[in-house]
Amino acid sequence: MKELLLALPAGRDTLGAKYGLTPAHMAYRVGPGPSLLGTRLPQGLRGGLMQLDCAGFEGTGDPVACCRQILGECRRRSYRGVVCDFEGMPSPCLGRMVEILARNCAAQGWTLYVPEPYAPHAKTARILIPSALAHGVLERRLREAAERYGPERTALAVEWVREDFPLPASGRGTPISREELAGQIARLEPAVFFDRGLCAHYYTYMAGPKAHFVLFDTSRSIRAKLEAAKRVGLAAALLPQPEVEEHLEEIFGGGA
Repeated sequence: MKELLLALPAGRDTLGAKYGLTPAHMAYRVGPGPSLLGTRLPQGLRGGLMQLDCAGFEGTGDPVACCRQILGECRRRSYRGVVCDFEGMPSPCLGRMVEILARNCAAQGWTLYVPEPYAPHAKTARILIPSALAHGVLERRLREAAERYGPERTALAVEWVREDFPLPASGRGTPISREELAGQIARLEPAVFFDRGLCAHYYTYMAGPKAHFVLFDTSRSIRAKLEAAKRVGLAAALLPQPEVEEHLEEIFGGGA
C-alpha cells in the first residue's frame, strides 16, 4: 500500500510515524460563506495532509475563495494533500469545491481524498470506501470499488466500529462506547465470533422479545481489514488515531 494515513485530532501526539503512518490533521472545517475555519496548530507544524470536514455547514455559497484559503494553508504548512471528510450527498457548493480542489491538487502533485458520493466531482481524487458493513463481504466491496475507480484511486477508510443492531440488521447500528461494550460482554458472557467476510467480531443477545446483533472491532479485525485492502491492491488507507493509537503495535508490529 502506497500511503497509510492517520486521522490526527489537533494537538494530539502519535507514534504513527514509527509505523509509516502519515498524519492527516483534523484541524479544519468548511464554515459559513463558505470559508476555511481552523483550530490553532503549532506554528512550526509542517507536513502530512489537511483533513477537512463540513459539520454544520449549510451547503451554500461560492466556494472559490474558500478553495484559495485551503490551497494557501496547504502551501504554508507544506501539506501534500487534502482529505475531504464530508458526510452525506454533495451540495452544489461542496461538489464544486471538490472539483476545484481536484484540479488544483493534481496540478500541484498533491493527493485529494473524497468520499464515494463525491467521485463524479473529482476525476483524479482517491475515493474513500468505508470499512464498516452490516452484511456482505468487505473484500468483495473493495474489489468492486477498485474495478470502478482503479486500485490506484481507491482507498480504505477504516472505522473502528462498536454498533448494536436490531435483527435483521441493515444500514448502520446504534453506536455504543467502549465501556458499554465491555460491560455488556461481562454481563451477558455471549459467544463472540469473528466474521471473515465483514472482518469484524460479533455476538447476539435478546432484549425482551427482540434479538440484537453487536458488531465490533479489535486490533485483529482492523488488521484483517487492511489485509483485505492489500489483497485488492488499494493505494491507501485512512485510520482513526484516537481508536488505533494504543493498538499500533498489534496492528502493524505483528502482535496478537
